[in-house]
Amino acid sequence: MMEQKLREINGGRTLLMNAGAFFCVVAMLGIANLICRFVLHTDVVFLMPWLLAATGLFFFLPALMLWLMTGKPSGS
Repeated sequence: MMEQKLREINGGRTLLMNAGAFFCVVAMLGIANLICRFVLHTDVVFLMPWLLAATGLFFFLPALMLWLMTGKPSGS
């Protein structure tokens, strides 16, 4: 049951795909931070560590748990 939920959360992504998606989301967060700072004149730097941690957990925790349970990061 738990393994099936982890597979759904991971979406069949490999570890390399998770790393690429993480990099893309981090780049988008950086662009959003720049837009907030220079266009909206709002400082959201205090949110960045929390958002980066949540993004890392979303992409890497299910893959790590699947890797420990099945021996493969994608769970297949």
